[in-house]
Amino acid sequence: MEARGNASIGSVGERSVRYLKGVRTEFSKVVWPTPKQTMSYSGFVVFMTIFVALVIMALDAIFNFGLNHFIR
Repeated sequence: MEARGNASIGSVGERSVRYLKGVRTEFSKVVWPTPKQTMSYSGFVVFMTIFVALVIMALDAIFNFGLNHFIR
């Protein structure tokens, strides 16, 4: 029988186990935010979303007003 591919790579099962161990190791390095930080970050995202929406709405109103004056 012929050898398939590179024998040093290992079987699919071995590679999967190595990958999952690596994932587990990386997850242990993650610094998770506290509930207070999560609420703070979420509040900031909501505030900025509303702020950007209001800026876009204001610019739309200004351009719409200008365009209507230009057309008339």
